[in-house]
Amino acid sequence: MLATADLLASVDFPRAGANLRRSVSTSYYALFARLAALCAERIARSKPASDSFRSVYRAIDHGHARNALLGHVEFGSPLGDNFKRLQEARHWADYSIDPHPEFDRGAAGRFTRAEAQQFVTLARETIGFVDALAPDAKQRLAVLLVARSRR
Repeated sequence: MLATADLLASVDFPRAGANLRRSVSTSYYALFARLAALCAERIARSKPASDSFRSVYRAIDHGHARNALLGHVEFGSPLGDNFKRLQEARHWADYSIDPHPEFDRGAAGRFTRAEAQQFVTLARETIGFVDALAPDAKQRLAVLLVARSRR
């Protein structure tokens, strides 16, 4: 997915706005898919084609993942912070008519190729962070993302 996001951010069309937005969205989904796969690998412990793997992979909820990560001491920074930033950018890219993801904060002008590439880089670095976690930390992360608190 990151290769696709890279490609979309680098293609030079006169009106590249849709490609840049798609790149941002794809960057978020690359991270989300990596987290879902990690959960399925750690919890289902079966082949990706199995029903149990698919069930755990599909069990991750975007909102729950964000809240769980942001509120967690071990994973809140940088994982939770980066997840939130990418998710907010994805919401802008997929749903907003504003010309820039920070338009409401006074950002002027159009979203640029360099900005799209920054989101691709952020996703790549965040996936690298997840992949570099120790096995026991990956297990804790998987449980955090799948389990729901009964508070």
